[in-house]
Amino acid sequence: MTTTELSAETRSQILDAALRRVREHGAAAISVRAIATDAGVSRQLVYFHYGNRAGLLTALAAHLDGTSALTELAEAPQPVLALEQLMRAWCAHLPRILPVARALEAASITGDEGASAWQERMRELHARFGEALARVELSPGWTTGTATDWVWSHLHPSAYAHLVEERGWTHAHFTEWSVGALLSELIEP
Repeated sequence: MTTTELSAETRSQILDAALRRVREHGAAAISVRAIATDAGVSRQLVYFHYGNRAGLLTALAAHLDGTSALTELAEAPQPVLALEQLMRAWCAHLPRILPVARALEAASITGDEGASAWQERMRELHARFGEALARVELSPGWTTGTATDWVWSHLHPSAYAHLVEERGWTHAHFTEWSVGALLSELIEP
């Protein structure tokens, strides 16, 4: 086994431990010490790979994104279909990413070290929707910028948490109603 393989294996071991911890104990349970213990590695190794708690959470979010359909979406020749696929893939990903998103969002609110990591993550995802929306013919009155903000506000992790966890919507209803409403509102018939 090469050093690179061992490093990838160790990174995966750490991220898997972080994901288990956040799912079983919530976002507040994420600490470098706890993750190192759960992963069976030293804290120094976690710091070496991720820098700090925010780096670990950001890497976990990126890891979850990388294992979702979001990374597999190619630019479909039909721009509206590509936009719909992106929205549906993101909706499918929301339940997986929500605990990590909450931890990063909490860090952002408290001014913790995760604030810049959360903001950067959200900017990247917002931009991804903007790229997809730039390819479609929008209904009158919408610009790519306003349409992107509108989609993002409806598909943001906090909107999902509010509607599904607090208001009792099913995941399927959230997906169908959100995607359907956004497409009918924004796309020129």
